[in-house]
Amino acid sequence: MKRSNRLVILVGVLLAVLAFVGIIVLLNNTNTGTNGPPKVKTVTVMIAKADIAIGESVTPDKVEATEVVEDAVVGTRIASASQLIGAPSLYDIPKGGQVSQEAIGRGAVGTICIECQLEAGEKAIAFQVDRVTGLDLLLQAGDHIDLVLASEVQPVQETADSVLARQNDKTLQPRYEVATGLNNSRTVKTILQDRRVLYVSATRIQSLGSATATPAPGQQAGPTAQEVTNEVVYIVFAGTDQDAELIKFAQSNGGEVGALTAILRDTQDTDHEVVTTGISLDLLIKLYGVPIPNLVLLPASNP
Repeated sequence: MKRSNRLVILVGVLLAVLAFVGIIVLLNNTNTGTNGPPKVKTVTVMIAKADIAIGESVTPDKVEATEVVEDAVVGTRIASASQLIGAPSLYDIPKGGQVSQEAIGRGAVGTICIECQLEAGEKAIAFQVDRVTGLDLLLQAGDHIDLVLASEVQPVQETADSVLARQNDKTLQPRYEVATGLNNSRTVKTILQDRRVLYVSATRIQSLGSATATPAPGQQAGPTAQEVTNEVVYIVFAGTDQDAELIKFAQSNGGEVGALTAILRDTQDTDHEVVTTGISLDLLIKLYGVPIPNLVLLPASNP
């Protein structure tokens, strides 16, 4: 009888121990989850294999894929190297740095950093274009452009007293006055070459080749042809203070459009500074053989 009681007590103790262990295991599973600690979610980004300089074409062979946690993504991520088709880098990307959509000019306008795109000594300078002077608004950040100025110039001549005074003293500076009876003369000249575009306020380039109006992830929907018909677009390029003075003189009126024309050039064509003559009526006649029209006298009509 005593042995039976001891056996019952022993079984009870074992059951109590098993129940206690079960409760501990259950509580641990409740706190940590049945699948163990939660996994940190990662995403694929592209990083530079080597330093990528401003203006350098970003192609698939220059990047490699890596995984980072979502909070470590810089800008709008590029998930596959196949999305890179050689667009120029808008700023320096160090080896191991993430290559984002913003780095190749595809990010939203609000995420664009103009200062990040400037090299030492460069300044950001803006001017206005329309569909004709802005290549049908097909420019975008990363392009390289030349600028041509067209202006109306008043014909001037040296004043009579200046001519007389300089006959006796050749060191005197000549003085000029507007020549009366002559109309303003048009003159055209390339004033800046190989300037890097930092920003374009509106561009039609992103809508090309798209069958729908829905932009790709991270991209901005470009304006339609109707929207840009009468639109003035602002182009910001990297230049110098001297460039800024030229632009200010060319577009002294804040609303003036047409004085400056942007010419697209190859981004790799950086060693060809072209010397031009400029164009005026005088040069059209002398260099290009444009004939001067003769006066045509109409016969007198009979009374």
